[in-house]
Amino acid sequence: MARNLRRQLLVFIVVVTAGCGGFGFSGGDDSATPVTPAPVPTDSATTYPAGVGATGVTSPSLLGSAHGDRLNGTGYTLTMNRTVRYANGSLRSHLRVQVALDANRTHLANVSVRGPAAPVLLGRPPATASFWSDGDTYLRRLVRDNQTIYNEYDPPDSYAGTWRYWVHAAALNGRPAADVTRTVAPFHTRTLRPQQSDGTTYVIRGDRLRENTSSTAWASRENATLVAHVTQSGLVRHYRTEYTTLTDGDEPVTVTRTVRFTAVGNTTVGPPPWRDRAQSTPG
Repeated sequence: MARNLRRQLLVFIVVVTAGCGGFGFSGGDDSATPVTPAPVPTDSATTYPAGVGATGVTSPSLLGSAHGDRLNGTGYTLTMNRTVRYANGSLRSHLRVQVALDANRTHLANVSVRGPAAPVLLGRPPATASFWSDGDTYLRRLVRDNQTIYNEYDPPDSYAGTWRYWVHAAALNGRPAADVTRTVAPFHTRTLRPQQSDGTTYVIRGDRLRENTSSTAWASRENATLVAHVTQSGLVRHYRTEYTTLTDGDEPVTVTRTVRFTAVGNTTVGPPPWRDRAQSTPG
């Protein structure tokens, strides 16, 4: 995934970092909320989310589609953390992308990278950045090497720097529906259901990979686990995967990725407080 991410972001990196020294947002590792759910009753009257049944996920693509439908045309806040650690626990890389997306698609993307092998989308790590746009104006704040730079910039094309870029390429592996489908599909799953004050949430767990998975990426991963929280309407509020693999130098590492959707239907995005400063400094 790291190689694909670097390729997807390379064009945008060259433009927004040219002649600059740094960005501004910091975030820590995200951790899954502990739950102790009870097994889902096999009552035939139970209504499950699309693509989910009493024994687990019955159709990853249907679940992904239901998730995407819940997000289409509405505002939400997406937070993705991907952390890679060596066997001794030391950090190899960490990427955090948080995108607050208004229903009108005005957005604020906050990005943070750290670790010796972190993605270089902001230049040499560690670095943090914020990107804001209403579709017409593009503003940036970058913090790196003890410097903070504000500027207004022109995207290199009609995709880079847009909300789709930040959601589909920087945070996720494709559209939200595709990311959920690709994350869930390689696992044997089971369904659990804790009762919550804001409605029923089904917990999907996977503790082993399918033998016939078509994903070549997952074929080289071991000790893989999945947990996903799905509402009755099909919104996958949170999902987390963890697995062990080898680096290109054959060093064992543990990779943890979490994705969380919050404030669905309740996210509004206005201009950042540093707008005037950025607009006074063309990129």
